[in-house]
Amino acid sequence: MKHKTPRCQAALERLKVFDGVPPPYDKMKRMVMPEALRVLRLRPGRKYTNLGRMCSEVGWKHRETVKELEEKRKVKGAAYWAKKKEAIKVLSLLARSLS
Repeated sequence: MKHKTPRCQAALERLKVFDGVPPPYDKMKRMVMPEALRVLRLRPGRKYTNLGRMCSEVGWKHRETVKELEEKRKVKGAAYWAKKKEAIKVLSLLARSLS
């Protein structure tokens, strides 16, 4: 991206990059963007990198903290999904018994 042109400077100002899932977005529904999947975008054999790993290699000191927080988020998400699955099951049984 040509960072010196006004158009690209504006695009870079609008760009938001996160490592992990920050608080305003952790409660939102997650979606998969097929156009952005590495399997579909890169040819086989091409090299790629992970943003968190790359940043930690150049001096970012919070990779382990983000990894711990991400693990906690996954555990909480799994518990939430189990509870929601149980609620869906109860509602479906209730709907069957009423009809």
